[in-house]
Amino acid sequence: MQSVTELRDINITSVNVVKDELVAAVDAAAAHLDQFAVDQNNKQSVDQCLAGLRQVSGVLQMVQLHAGELLAQEMQTALTDIREGRQKAAGDLMEGLGTGFYVLTRYLDFVQNRGMARPELLIPYINNLRLARAQPPVPESHFFRCNLDGNVPGVVASSVMSEDLSSFVRRFRHMYQVGLLALLKGKPAKPAYTMMARALQRVASICAGRPNGKLWAVAGAALGGMASREMHINRSRVMVFSMFDRRLRVLQREADAALDQPPPPVLLKECLYWLALSAPSGQGAKMLEAFSAKPLGYSEAELERERASLGGPGATAITAVAGALDEELSGVRRMLDDVEMLGISGLDDEDGLAGTLKRIASILRLLNFKQVGDGLSLAVEEFRTAAPAGGSAAESALQKLTDQVLMVDSAIRALRQSSSLDLDEYGQVDLVLERSQLAEAELAVLKEAEAGLSLIKRALGSYAESGFDHGHIRNVSTTLNSVRGGLIVLNLRRASAVVARLVDFVEAVMEQREAAPGIEQSLDIFADAIISLEYYLGEVKLHRNADIQSLNLAVESLEALGYPVEED
Repeated sequence: MQSVTELRDINITSVNVVKDELVAAVDAAAAHLDQFAVDQNNKQSVDQCLAGLRQVSGVLQMVQLHAGELLAQEMQTALTDIREGRQKAAGDLMEGLGTGFYVLTRYLDFVQNRGMARPELLIPYINNLRLARAQPPVPESHFFRCNLDGNVPGVVASSVMSEDLSSFVRRFRHMYQVGLLALLKGKPAKPAYTMMARALQRVASICAGRPNGKLWAVAGAALGGMASREMHINRSRVMVFSMFDRRLRVLQREADAALDQPPPPVLLKECLYWLALSAPSGQGAKMLEAFSAKPLGYSEAELERERASLGGPGATAITAVAGALDEELSGVRRMLDDVEMLGISGLDDEDGLAGTLKRIASILRLLNFKQVGDGLSLAVEEFRTAAPAGGSAAESALQKLTDQVLMVDSAIRALRQSSSLDLDEYGQVDLVLERSQLAEAELAVLKEAEAGLSLIKRALGSYAESGFDHGHIRNVSTTLNSVRGGLIVLNLRRASAVVARLVDFVEAVMEQREAAPGIEQSLDIFADAIISLEYYLGEVKLHRNADIQSLNLAVESLEALGYPVEED
């Protein structure tokens, strides 16, 4: 399920419009950086690279890809520091810039393919540049939305008095430090997180109702969630864990006076993000709700897989590989057609059927299509074993090999359609094959719907030209119902509701023996609704998560006709 956090402020249509030019601008700027890397006295290349980055940053701001914009701005700052002599063009900084250019193009592929921004993907790359310039990192929660003025639900203070506070905090600070030390030593994360969580939860129990208590309650819940999911430890998180220890030290030293200090917003927000990332239920979910934090719609494991895919080959490289595989497969199809004439004699040749299929299987495994690649290799070996003997066993092995080649063909089409390699939980991309097959079925339904709408537009034209002869629109209701059926299959409920009301209008017109006064104007409004629906389906075809707002003209047109569409 995609949440508000996932789809926030992104117009996929706008991204599709500017994407190719944006990628070209990024590549041009990267080429200028390469020229500077070769000759660091070439200040003109730096200036041209900066100009390109400013253009890229402006376009990213326009299409509201805020993470991409921030990465481009960090790259501008780094290059400006180099240009002005405040930073040396050292290895780490230049590597961060080069990686930034590459990741920007891969991120644009991701946004276009997935229809979501997921800005958190770029935070490590932004922080690599900041680290190279000795700047503090951007927190993981930078793009996370919540209301920090919320209150922790259901808190109850313990009976510990203020004079006992210092010794109480000292004991649980020690407990916290034991857990943190275990994490830093690389020991199992779950027990370490659990100990840290327990320590902060106990501290929170004596701070309830005080300004400082909010931080400890949220932090304890966050670490509890991290324990349940055995979340990773990284440099940024260690820095926050250390901040907690320092705050515990202040609380131990200042006791009751420290309880009235408000929690730092950055720390509170970071803890809420960790809690959301752990996808809690029960009290944790209620806490997120109290701070108006929406579900993220992804887990830490999914986020890490998607970050890994950003480092993989880009759309151009994947398309080239898919093209090369398709050429190889064309030869395989010809050989399979002629296998009875070829016999076994050329089967093991390097350029024969088995050799070609082995190469294709190896490439598929390199692309993480492990199941498809392994299945192809197995089918080849079975065919090689069965073919010399002939008979039903050979025919069965040949059929299995043919079926596996069809699977490979589907994998290649999946690569062409997605232009990205999205790893599943096993580090493979075989799931993209299943998505591709589903996408093909959906595309067929959408094409049928578009064809139906085209027929309706032609029927409306004939109806008007004939002086409103009902015979020309006799089949329009049937066609609309067919379109509606397809939309229901695709779970496009709002669009199917629009079509249902279009059917009602057409049937009302058909019931009238003669054309009603004002029918020409009504038909124009009806045509507006059809065109709006057609535009929406085109958007859905480009990307499944099309903006429902593009249906507004159809809804407004139906209201003007007196056939309002009920809200979902």
